[in-house]
Amino acid sequence: MIDTAFLKALTEVPSVGTACQPIIHLLQGRIGAAYVSRWVSDGYILFQKRSATTSDLKVLYVAHLDEIGGCVYGKYADGDGYITRCWGNNPSIYANAKLQAFDYLAESADEAFPVVGCVKSIDNEERMVLTGEGIRAYRTVFTFRQETTFDGDTIAGKALDPRVTLYSALEAVLQLNSPEVGLLCVMAEECAMDVARKAVVYLQENAPNLQVIVNADVPWIRNIGEGRLDMPAIRIFEGRNFIDPMVGIHTADVLERKGVEFHLSAARSGSQTLLFTPLAPTLSIALPSDGVHLPIVNMSLKGTQRCVTLLKAVGEASLNGELLPTARVSV
Repeated sequence: MIDTAFLKALTEVPSVGTACQPIIHLLQGRIGAAYVSRWVSDGYILFQKRSATTSDLKVLYVAHLDEIGGCVYGKYADGDGYITRCWGNNPSIYANAKLQAFDYLAESADEAFPVVGCVKSIDNEERMVLTGEGIRAYRTVFTFRQETTFDGDTIAGKALDPRVTLYSALEAVLQLNSPEVGLLCVMAEECAMDVARKAVVYLQENAPNLQVIVNADVPWIRNIGEGRLDMPAIRIFEGRNFIDPMVGIHTADVLERKGVEFHLSAARSGSQTLLFTPLAPTLSIALPSDGVHLPIVNMSLKGTQRCVTLLKAVGEASLNGELLPTARVSV
């Protein structure tokens, strides 16, 4: 069963770019004392069982923490407010929505405050100017302010991308409960995917026994082939990127025989998945949303539960030696 109270908190908490302390503290509270974390500022947080070392990792789930939003630059020269840089959508989408802002070093959602945006033409470019008490140049970030609601099978709210698949990956890790399984949460996927390279370099040096890496994210349903809100997918292509198609197809065959509910697909959009493919066989798991990068989008509770089941099944199959090996040597 989906813990809707925690999922509500997870989707409502603001975290933008690498300003992710509010959601990190929420995750640390959820995952509990049986796990330890390696937290690299402006980079990632890696959760593992307290008894484990990074070299023990065989199965690694990856999800990103940040939602779309933007950051404040300097004062607006022709009036009140501050010029902003918007990530993930155009300024008018933000200006027409309820917004919240917080300091880049904020540790809790309680530190967020309401702000208002309006669109101005600056140097022949559409920019959003942000006004509100508490804004500080070059250290305030902002995002949507929206309650998450549940109606039947429908989840409606902001930041469902990426928080629903983050929730799914977290639950899969907790259910597997293994020192050989970890959860890597990366930052700034919506605005600077290369930030995840910090994690890649660390894993390359410290995780030699990885068998599979599983990245989970939320695409727009129109960007994924045969997309269904209630059905997760294994994406073997993300746009022009190859996400280990042989591995994906072989994994699909294994899981279909087990009766796991999902479908094999490809997408026009992607995530930071490609960055991890040099480290180990890599899978891209997608659960689509109706709407993308908007103040409110919809997702499916049934789809979320199936995503948890799919992610857990991948981990079990890898630990049981059922997935395609990293390399095959002929002598």
